[in-house]
Amino acid sequence: MDTRGSEDSVCDSLLEVIESQAAVGWTGVDVKVVVQRVYCLPLGELPSQPLIKNSTIRRAQAFSSEQPNARLCLLVQDVYGIFSEVQLHTFCSSKEKLQQDSEKWEGRSCYLKSMKVLQRTTRGRSAGLFNLIDSLWPPLVSLKVHGKSQDSLKEDDMVLLAPSFCYVLAACREEGNVQVLQEETVSDLYLPPVVHHLREILQGVPGRQRCSFSATVVYKRLQNEDPVQSEFWLFVTDAGLQSESEHGPGIPRVVSVCVTTSCVLHPAIVNALKSDTSCHLTFTFKDAVREHGSILCVERTVLKLEPQPSLTNPVKLDELNPTTKINSLCAVKGTIVGVDEDNAYSWPACDRCGNEKLEAAHEEQQGLFCCLCVRTVSRPTMKMQLEVFLHSVSHPECTVKVKLQQETITSLLTSATSDSEGYEVENVLGKEVSPLNCYVRLIQRKPAIWIGLEEISL
Repeated sequence: MDTRGSEDSVCDSLLEVIESQAAVGWTGVDVKVVVQRVYCLPLGELPSQPLIKNSTIRRAQAFSSEQPNARLCLLVQDVYGIFSEVQLHTFCSSKEKLQQDSEKWEGRSCYLKSMKVLQRTTRGRSAGLFNLIDSLWPPLVSLKVHGKSQDSLKEDDMVLLAPSFCYVLAACREEGNVQVLQEETVSDLYLPPVVHHLREILQGVPGRQRCSFSATVVYKRLQNEDPVQSEFWLFVTDAGLQSESEHGPGIPRVVSVCVTTSCVLHPAIVNALKSDTSCHLTFTFKDAVREHGSILCVERTVLKLEPQPSLTNPVKLDELNPTTKINSLCAVKGTIVGVDEDNAYSWPACDRCGNEKLEAAHEEQQGLFCCLCVRTVSRPTMKMQLEVFLHSVSHPECTVKVKLQQETITSLLTSATSDSEGYEVENVLGKEVSPLNCYVRLIQRKPAIWIGLEEISL
């Protein structure tokens, strides 16, 4: 332990200070560490949460308008390889704040001042935390060993075992803080996230490991209109997956990413995902998890919106084929061989605002009434639902049912005749449909292969 005259003494070992002073918190000693990661956690998020879970803490609570409930956290490491998660008094109030803090702290050496131990946690109790720690192990530089000098280290001492515990710390008083050593450059101990191409992740990242990548969102699948209310799916791609020269068998052109409720999203990210242009935005996903053929954004995953899109050409999807999976995207073309008549119907909508819940107009007026526009709708727009069965060119041995979009339905019925009871089925049978971009919502393989698709816009 070193001293700095009348200032607090400085120690480079978290374990030494914690074991000697941290029963009631340490003061008068600064511990020198390196900040490996900066992220936010909900205030109710306990270190003992499992890695993959259905969180009872809703993402909406993390950024309520009344009280911010997400706290800024640092994952730090000392020169002995010991990790600690530091919970700061700072709330995660904006995307810009997190980005500034990341640039200020990540990779920097700093002093931890006046901290207390909230918990000594282990792999069994904090799978998500140790999943992130494992992505930072082993270090690329030699570590110190407690009780031994660098000169006396033997080969056996250099065998590094992955950490089995981690201390969760917090400032014990208002003066407790993290002091960045501005005069020092990025530490050699720092392991920055390696931003991979999606192809590299699909081919080389084992399951349950952290990974980072940049990708463009081509489609989003929300359970609610507001993405903060529940988990949702983003379908992403990059230039490598879209390239004909790099695309190969077994590698999809589009990858599904599940954003779970334990992943704290900042308001700017939420607003971007809610916008109509969200399917043209590029994000960097830092420390996501590869799991079950998909990628998960979980606790301690950070999303960053990139200023420029990475794709300029139209997105290409894989054709429907025997290896197509549920909850994926594909392109399909073929001939209409049947219509689901039980799910074929139409209904009126307001021609001004699109409101589909029109009411009968008052007795003295003709037509329908829109409560949103507060006016009589004399010429409503007719919305239609039509689900057809296709003979698929690329997958002829299976039954393919597609829920069509309005534009496609209108195109199919342009030259068809109708009466007061609607269109005849024969009007669409035998018609060819050009490649449709679809979401795969259902696959049944027994007793025969049956695939349910929903046409989407990219």
